Amino acid sequence: MAEAGEGPGAALQAAREAQQLSVPQVADQLKLSSAVVAALEANDWDRLPAQVFVRGYVRAYARLMGLDDEELLDSERGATGGEVRGEFSVIHTLEGRRGLVWWITGAVAALAAAIAGALAMFSDR
Repeated sequence: MAEAGEGPGAALQAAREAQQLSVPQVADQLKLSSAVVAALEANDWDRLPAQVFVRGYVRAYARLMGLDDEELLDSERGATGGEVRGEFSVIHTLEGRRGLVWWITGAVAALAAAIAGALAMFSDR
């Protein structure tokens, strides 16, 4: 986790408080969870998804608060040392769905067997 003052979190939190908005209100407007908004304000990068998403969240939050999104994105980049956090790929997404793929494959095979059996039964008559 970044130290206080590093990254965009303090500016986002100060702007939210100045507008007398709660974390849940901001989360609702941004269509994010309150936990994500709190993690952004705390510069807690470990609780957030891949950097590409975080940059979008920071940009949207800054715009909602009327702040300069590019300046805050620069501070986010500085707080993380410019390193790419997290990894998002189609392979990782598909790996989590292996059970679904096997279930669909089994269902299709069972359906094909049922159709073949029905055809065989009716062709003997």
